[in-house]
Amino acid sequence: MNKVHSIRNAIFIVLIVVFAPILNAQSILKNDYPNEYIVKKGDTLWDISAVFLKSPWLWPQIWEHNSQISNPHLIYPDDVIYLRYRNGQPYLTTNKFSESKMVPRVREAGRFSAISAIPKIALQSFVAGHRIVAADAAARMPYVLAGAGLRNLIASGDEIFIRGVLDPDYITYDIYRVGKTYGAEHGLSTENTEIIKVGTLDVISKQGDISRALVTKSKGLVRKGDIIVRSNALALKPLYHLAAAPQALEGKVIAAVNEAYQIAKYDGVVINLGAKSSIYPGHVFNVVKAPVQVEDPRTKELITISNQANAVLMVVNVFENLSYGIVLSASDAVAPGDSLTSIE
Repeated sequence: MNKVHSIRNAIFIVLIVVFAPILNAQSILKNDYPNEYIVKKGDTLWDISAVFLKSPWLWPQIWEHNSQISNPHLIYPDDVIYLRYRNGQPYLTTNKFSESKMVPRVREAGRFSAISAIPKIALQSFVAGHRIVAADAAARMPYVLAGAGLRNLIASGDEIFIRGVLDPDYITYDIYRVGKTYGAEHGLSTENTEIIKVGTLDVISKQGDISRALVTKSKGLVRKGDIIVRSNALALKPLYHLAAAPQALEGKVIAAVNEAYQIAKYDGVVINLGAKSSIYPGHVFNVVKAPVQVEDPRTKELITISNQANAVLMVVNVFENLSYGIVLSASDAVAPGDSLTSIE
């Protein structure tokens, strides 16, 4: 009897070893996933992964097992992506028949651009031109004193006067406009200021704390009081390495970027978590609707509806106390006050 029992246990263990990877694969794949997909113009890695996966943010797991797509940015429209298995694990490949043999490909130069993780234009609308600094630091930064000739309207090609101490080793600076301030009302212990890039300048001469400069680029008009920051472009990462945010971490969406009336897919948001909370670009959160009260049509009592996850957000740029994020998918509009929770 013990021998039979031992044999059954051994068979059970073998079955677990053999089929566990397959069960794990089925747990992340959609029930109606296709065996192949033709890449369309405008697709992103997120979009393609959503065709195969229940949770698109897991796309690094399904691409990284693949020897054919070592750089997902080298996938182009009209490519065919095949779902295959290796040792029970799913992976995506552009090679229909082989798991290891590389097939030479000929590209028509200039016809298409390689796809990206998420649309670059969505990031460029706010990532490179927005920063968050301590409010007291912003108040100490050099600023536009006046236009040369004391003009109030300042545009590209105009000369300006700057007041404040500049770095003697640098000539080129960025011009930023002070935006919103985030503080105690957003759950923060310190005041933080958003600054938005409006132009660039080159310093011509310096005399004490007054400098003369030429506005080389501007997005509209430069104003008196705009602050001067040493050029430090916030580069867009070509590929964000997505990962679930720490399980115990919770936060909130506190504002929309660019004053969006309704926050939807690929819109930017400000969240009240930053480097102090140990998050980094690529962390992914569920967005949960803030509780709402509705009147029961029969009993007339107020019923609170809460914990309705309606979007997925990825952290893009991290500052000390706050971060910028981008909405990767949404079944309903996101709004300030919505909560951020960890993805299981």
